[in-house]
Parts: sequence; structure tokens; C-alpha cells
Amino acid sequence: MHRLLLTLAALAVASPALAQSLKSGEVFSSIAIEPITAPNPVLGADGRVHLAYELYVTNPSKLFVTLDKVEVVDDAGRALAGLEGDGLGAMMTDYSGSDRTLPPGGVAAVFLDIPFAREAKLPDRVLARVMATRREAGPDGKPVPMPADAPLPATYTFTGGETAIGRPAVVVAPPLRGKNWVAINGCCDALTSHRGAIMAINGRLRVPERFAIDFVQLDAEGRLFTGDVHKLQSYAFYGTPVHAVADGVVVNLYDATDEQVPGGDAKGITPENIGGNMLVIDMGGGNFAFYAHMQRGSLKVRLGDKVHTGDVIGLLGNTGNTNAPHLHFHVMDGPSPLDANGLPYAFTHFQGQGVANPAGADFFEKPVPADIDRTRLAGPRQDALPLNNEVVDFGDGK
Repeated sequence: MHRLLLTLAALAVASPALAQSLKSGEVFSSIAIEPITAPNPVLGADGRVHLAYELYVTNPSKLFVTLDKVEVVDDAGRALAGLEGDGLGAMMTDYSGSDRTLPPGGVAAVFLDIPFAREAKLPDRVLARVMATRREAGPDGKPVPMPADAPLPATYTFTGGETAIGRPAVVVAPPLRGKNWVAINGCCDALTSHRGAIMAINGRLRVPERFAIDFVQLDAEGRLFTGDVHKLQSYAFYGTPVHAVADGVVVNLYDATDEQVPGGDAKGITPENIGGNMLVIDMGGGNFAFYAHMQRGSLKVRLGDKVHTGDVIGLLGNTGNTNAPHLHFHVMDGPSPLDANGLPYAFTHFQGQGVANPAGADFFEKPVPADIDRTRLAGPRQDALPLNNEVVDFGDGK
């Protein structure tokens, strides 16, 4: 009994509850998991409905805990999607450890995407089933296997992190016109700078860029730029008109920062100007459209102005935290670009032209054609979200 009490005290802060037996279905999990927000369904360009959300994982114990597998399950315990091993590591940010291992006091985030057939009935709620391995801290503070007589098993499984399913995606018009727009840093299959951008604002976790896209345009030869990579005039799409995606009211605006030099690191970035010259439009229904990195002095509206679908609201630029001209676009649940959570959205129409490999031909660094897989995500789409690195045509807006 003496050893049991000492071991339990090492696992967590002592409390009277630790002396009681767990009921059926209760697992001493050593870690806690919690969704940051409920997932909202959106139809992707692949014809599947996606639920993209995050599990925030904390380790309040004195043990090392390695995540082996994370499955999303329905009420009946049926697995809907899962990540394990290296695949889990690729979709996980471990803020204080490595190799999917949370040290004592460690935290991590797991980025989940559950695809459903378009006609499938979605569950009312989903949960996470976690398979993990725990180890004790040795005399040097490094992890060692649990002793054979430890009161807790080294490998275990538990289910938690319950969340309801949120409302469907808002359908909006495209913010751009023309052909060969590439959806850089899009959802949902990779841990991009957007997808992984969890931040704390006023003490709350926020994921504003969950479904954000950086739109860049390729020319007729498939090149991002011609000439000097450091000159704005080398990018033919610099200065492209940006359009309102829906009727609404301008509720946030910034127009006080100059263009960055492309092809290098952004300079002079502050929390105020990180989005460059930008607009936020309240579209109603709790949906706010955010447009970032526009040209200084190009904004066509002021705070409080009403806009209509298709109105030109500014010009595509290279301001704020950017190293090449592009339009950053996303939808969120509040008027602040940072103090909000990202919501999915679907464009009324676009034509898929394939998927670009950003590293394939080094087209961000050199004036060479992008490597595009024309067999993927090709064809007309309606009321859908372009997926990561997809090349799309928006037409002339008619």
C-alpha cells in the first residue's frame, strides 16, 4: 500500500478521489484532451464533406505520455478517421516535446480532418479515441519504462474530447476573377502556416486561419513571376481587383502600411499591421469575411459602408506579413482577424485545374512553371471549398 500511494502521488496532484476505484468506462488517462471549437462541415473540391478541427492536449501528470494513435469516433464508437505513427506526427504540434511525446506539464495540438461522402448523414457529435503509452521520469529526468508492478498500465486507450457538429459552411462568391489562381496554405490535409496557427488572445485559444487561403496567380506559362523576384512588377497579378464575396457592412479596416519587398523576409511587422492593409466585412449570420495584404490607398470603402456581392473593394498587394503578392482570404466568427475562430466557406463556382506542388519546380524562387498534377481535383465545382494547393479558375464573375 505504501508504494501504491507514492506512485499515485507521482502521477498527479494528490486528492481524496485518487483513493477511490474508477467506475467502468473511466480511464486514468494522464493527459487531458479538449476540442478548441466544434467542427463545421464544408464540401471540399474533392466531393467530400470535411470536418476540420483541433484537439488541444495537456499533460498535468509527472509522466511522459506518447500519443500512438488518435481516432475520431461516433457515439457508437465507430472509427470515422484516424492518425497514427508518423502520420499523426505530421499533423501534430508538440509545443514542449518531440516524437509525439508530451513531457510532464507538456502541451500539444492534434489537427484532425474527417472526410465524409457528400450524401452521408453526419453524426450529431464526435469524440476522440486516444491510444497512448506512458513512461516514468528516471533519476536524470529522462523517460524510462513503467515498472512491472506499477498501478497503471504503460499502454492504454481512452475516449473523450466530445464535441457537437457546428453549422454548415457559408456559401459566397469568389473574391477574385480570372484563371490559374493557386490556393496556397489551404485546408485540410497538411499542417500549413494557416492550419497550424493556434494563438492565445486575451487568455483564450483561437484558430482564426483554420480555412484561410493565400491566393497567387500563375501566368499562361504557369509561372508565378517573370524577371527579378524582388520587384513587384515581376508579378503580373499584383494590383488585381479584389471583390466582395457577399453583401455586408465594413466593420474593420486598416490602410496604413507600405508594400514589402517580395522574395525576402517581411519587415516592421507588429500585431496591428500583420495583415497589412485589410478589410473585414460582416456578412451576417455570424460570418465575417477577412481580406488581407492589399495595396495601400487602394481600399474603395470606409468603416460602416455597405457593400454588395461583386463590388471591387481594393487591389491585391504585398503588405503586412508577406513575402510575395497575394490575397489572404478567410471567413471567421468575429470582426477581429486575430481574436476569432476560422469558419469554413464554399465558393459558388470555380473550375479545378489540378494541384500544384509548391516545391516541385521551385516556382516561388525562380521564374519557372509550376509543377501541376492535372489529374487531381480537376473539373467544375459548385458550392465547394478549394483544397490545399489546388489551381482554380474563377471566370469573369458572371
